[in-house]
Amino acid sequence: MRINEILTENIFTTDYHKVMQAVAELYQSHYDINVWQNAEAHDEAAKVLLKVHPTAEELDFIISNSQLPERFMDLDFPINDDLMFNGSGAAADDVVEGDLDEDTDLDEEPASRALCTSGKPNAALGASQLASCKSQGYRGRHGDKSHKIGNERTTVKGKKIKGKKYGGPLPDWS
Repeated sequence: MRINEILTENIFTTDYHKVMQAVAELYQSHYDINVWQNAEAHDEAAKVLLKVHPTAEELDFIISNSQLPERFMDLDFPINDDLMFNGSGAAADDVVEGDLDEDTDLDEEPASRALCTSGKPNAALGASQLASCKSQGYRGRHGDKSHKIGNERTTVKGKKIKGKKYGGPLPDWS
């Protein structure tokens, strides 16, 4: 397809249902989140994709490959607690009094090696535990994010690469 055809495609000719499918596939594949359960978040993510006027071929590519075409790599899809925790709406003020000590240190201990190497699926671990396991290099990473490791840029998807805190090459984003 020529660039002129892409630029002249009207937003109203974009198949909205296909956009919704593409967004759902991306969130399921990269975040293990079923965005069909959160209509508001799903709509917000679809709006991000609609702004770049995807062609039918680009949407088919997203749906079949669970990744974005190169021209969409800079898109910033919403990801928040409502999505990560299935819209449960649990907030800090929902904590029952006495659940947390005032002395509680926010730096939690890393997840144990036994937990990280167990057969438990990622979805069964808490977000903090899963992040700790990935940073320690015990579990594979997800998504198509790439980082410069040494002199080469490497996609981290599926690889067990330690974070900086544990002596690895990946930066600490906290």
